[in-house]
Amino acid sequence: MPEFTPKDFKIVAKILSKVFSAIGFAIILPMLVAMCYGETGYVVLFAEMAIGLIVFCSAANFFIGNAEPKLKHGIVAIALAWIIIGLVSSLPFMAYGMNFVDSFFESVSGWTGTGLTMVQMPESLPFALNFWRGFIQWVGGFGIIILALLILEKPRVARSLLAAEGRSEDFYLNAVTIARAIAGIYFLYTALGIIGFMLVGMNLFDAVVHTFTTLATGGYSTNSVGLGFFGRGAMIVGILLMCAGGINYVSHRALLKRRFRDFASNSEIRFFFGIIILAMLLVSVNMILLNNFEPLNQLFYIVSALTGTGATTFFQVTSFGDATIFILILLMIFGACYGSTTGALKLWRIILVLKIFEREIRKIFLPQGAITPLKSHGTCIDDEKALNVIAYICLYLLVLAGGSIVFMFFGFGLVDSVFTVASAQGNVGLSTIGGEGWFLMNPLLKILLSVHMLVGRIEILPFFVLIKALK
Repeated sequence: MPEFTPKDFKIVAKILSKVFSAIGFAIILPMLVAMCYGETGYVVLFAEMAIGLIVFCSAANFFIGNAEPKLKHGIVAIALAWIIIGLVSSLPFMAYGMNFVDSFFESVSGWTGTGLTMVQMPESLPFALNFWRGFIQWVGGFGIIILALLILEKPRVARSLLAAEGRSEDFYLNAVTIARAIAGIYFLYTALGIIGFMLVGMNLFDAVVHTFTTLATGGYSTNSVGLGFFGRGAMIVGILLMCAGGINYVSHRALLKRRFRDFASNSEIRFFFGIIILAMLLVSVNMILLNNFEPLNQLFYIVSALTGTGATTFFQVTSFGDATIFILILLMIFGACYGSTTGALKLWRIILVLKIFEREIRKIFLPQGAITPLKSHGTCIDDEKALNVIAYICLYLLVLAGGSIVFMFFGFGLVDSVFTVASAQGNVGLSTIGGEGWFLMNPLLKILLSVHMLVGRIEILPFFVLIKALK
């Protein structure tokens, strides 16, 4: 008997119809922006996309009927959703004149919060398209599943989807309420970010777009320089927003409720800021030795790499020394906190591996048969879960190595290959490849990077589950 039956795909289709109905309603906002700027072509395009998704998905939802999804349905639905939304959202880029591969790349990079771009001069784009780039990063930042949960009614359905996307928030029993709480926190920081950027001199449009892309740890910009184009004040606001995007929503809720002790006692939060401080010290030593000390730019890129934002300044990544480039690669692989808007491995996995090493060393000095449990946040972690974490890290690094080797086959150097693939898979957006080498890259490599972005965003497992389900 097949493991994934036609009935299972029917349940997946039911989930997808709800997800894309929600996205259809969300597209109304870019349509309104296009109307404000008098860009009629995009008004029509976004209206067609919104109406098409809402009508088609609502009809599909009605005719499919009721079905109770399980975790396997949620996992397959998530994998398919990210691929399909990448295809659908490429339409505005194709309408601008970009070819299909570049449009799909730009779309996937946006939704996954990666920020690698095939647009050479973002400042020349229509307002509606620049807003679209920022908007898909903002929505992708808290997850298309969270968006869908805002309109779902059944808690059991919601919990299946929430678990499938790897969400760890547990401060409410009702998963739909969790989604609404996450959205509330996200909207609050979005409003604060817009105000902050406007206070340092940005106009309203740039403030909105850069808040969208920075809080979502996406990194798209309305200009070819990046956030640094707007000065040091914007860089400081950007660092604060990137840190906010890199911290999980449970910790944000503790902070907003003034439970400062709970916030400070979180091991992942301490590790997050500890890594930033350590990286800043190491990078400073490297840059001082190279007579190129740029403290604000260094801090900006460290936070940008760790949180997976990929935001940039006038100071190019290639201006850093080799040691700093290596540190940035490690930060892009690590990622920030679990349950945040960031990608990559997530710091809780790194912490758990360090605890495993510590336990194995400690066991040498203990009596034979002594029980040495692993603990995280005061909770014991069984060996099976620890093994799963190690297996995931090995798989993540194996996929990264495979992509890097392919890049080297196409003539790119070791550092450029590893840096770029680590950036794509970690949903970061920084790159050491520039100019024609980037924009005229072989289309096969662009597709490869798109796959790495998707695999990194959905944490590999759903991708392989989808392949197995389609067999």
